[in-house]
Amino acid sequence: MKVFMKIFTIAFISFVILFSGMFFAFNTFMKDSHPNAAVPVERVDDDDHFADTEPVIRDQLLQAFYESNRINFIMLGLDGMLSDTMMMVSFDPDSKKLDIVSIPRDTYYPRVGYDGPGKKKINAAYGDHGATGVKTVVSDLLLDVPIHHYVTVNYRGAASIVNAIGGVPVTIPHPGMYYRDDYDTPPLVINFPPGPRVLNGEDAVKFLRYRQATPGSGGLDRNGDLGRIRAQQEFMKSAIQKAMSLGNLPGLASNTLKFVRTDMELQEVMRHATSAIGLNLERVNMHMLPGEARYQGGVSYYFHDASAVRRLLLDIYEVPPDEEEIEETN
Repeated sequence: MKVFMKIFTIAFISFVILFSGMFFAFNTFMKDSHPNAAVPVERVDDDDHFADTEPVIRDQLLQAFYESNRINFIMLGLDGMLSDTMMMVSFDPDSKKLDIVSIPRDTYYPRVGYDGPGKKKINAAYGDHGATGVKTVVSDLLLDVPIHHYVTVNYRGAASIVNAIGGVPVTIPHPGMYYRDDYDTPPLVINFPPGPRVLNGEDAVKFLRYRQATPGSGGLDRNGDLGRIRAQQEFMKSAIQKAMSLGNLPGLASNTLKFVRTDMELQEVMRHATSAIGLNLERVNMHMLPGEARYQGGVSYYFHDASAVRRLLLDIYEVPPDEEEIEETN
């Protein structure tokens, strides 16, 4: 699912520049029309995990947020009412640096009034609060980093992007990928023998969804969602290289825009597009939300490490560590 994120950003910008006269239609119909968009998000503050790990937020980090010109997006790959893929994308128009932080869908985030085990996973927030609510959740999880905009894309959009660039080359690791789910609609069948191949849109979505093999098939085990994220990041790099080599971004955007929702006004997109000119792919950095996966109450969650999150944000915002943090690291 992550393949469309960087590609879409460039294609999306190209499209709106070409059709800059469509202000009203763009600003009206491109927003996420989630029925619960107005439902407020309130985190369970007395939860043990957050109470024990929340670091002291020094003015140094908050000052960096305030003084930086970075634009932060939350980008969601949707599977129905769940956000199957979630990334915080941060672009610095001054240094032309792009940082992407992948947030595992099982990340633990308890909310007031949502007590079921599945509701404590961050991917449930979209179904209850819409993309606007997810902005609030991610900002809180990332120590109040400002989240300026959201962009959502579904599976059909991801497949459309891959087809528009003529497929994505990958190498299927040994011993191959084998999975079957007859209960999915339609039934999901993944059968990729090991070796190099070019994935079309339908096969790319299967590749991106793959987590583990059907028992007894002898296929590759990605060890859950974290292994899948790492594979998706490698897939994304290959897709970016393919897309950038084609030079037909307006055509790419026209094929995918109908699958996208965003709260950006057209004027804002045009301003960001101008600042993104000259983006160097070598300045694109991929990160994973720091933390660890473990069970709680018989349910598997991914618990973030708030202190490590702070260090990651300091690095992204290029703030040198102070003496106390150097001692803690040592």
